[in-house]
Amino acid sequence: MKHFIPADSPMHAGTRSFAAHQAQHFSWQCAADGVAVLTLNRPERKNPLTFESYAELRELFTALRDANDVRVVVLQGAGGNFCSGGDVHDIIAPLTRMSMPELLSFTRMTGDLVKAMRLCPQPVIAAIDGVCAGAGAMLALASDLRLGTEQAPTWVLARCCRASSAKAAPASCCSAAAP
Repeated sequence: MKHFIPADSPMHAGTRSFAAHQAQHFSWQCAADGVAVLTLNRPERKNPLTFESYAELRELFTALRDANDVRVVVLQGAGGNFCSGGDVHDIIAPLTRMSMPELLSFTRMTGDLVKAMRLCPQPVIAAIDGVCAGAGAMLALASDLRLGTEQAPTWVLARCCRASSAKAAPASCCSAAAP
């Protein structure tokens, strides 16, 4: 269960404030009422993630377990887009040159971010506008609640397989946009 305990409660031994937290790879604002707004702020590239932003997001959501002044986290993107996924230059290109152990480390980092979001005691609300793809869709799905504007199309990707045999190859891939 997610509960808010007032900041002056004696149950807050070992907790800390996030009102003045300074993020390096996104913006963070925490209002006095406990509403924190985390903004992915690379709008010129549709707010893609980098290795560094993945790591910082993972660390922040893990640390929020000790927050005494955050009641809810709103996750949004700047400039009319939520998140276009992994940055093509800073993540996708390096991933194509990585060894298996390096790819496994990256996969673990992304999984650890999802786990940290799901274990975060504060509700996480994804405010989705515009592009929400790849790792951005992962962030949205890891959130407790997703709210989208009319400019945030929902795509359903499905792999269609023939049921004729257990070893049948996929017949086709299909996608559809929800109205």
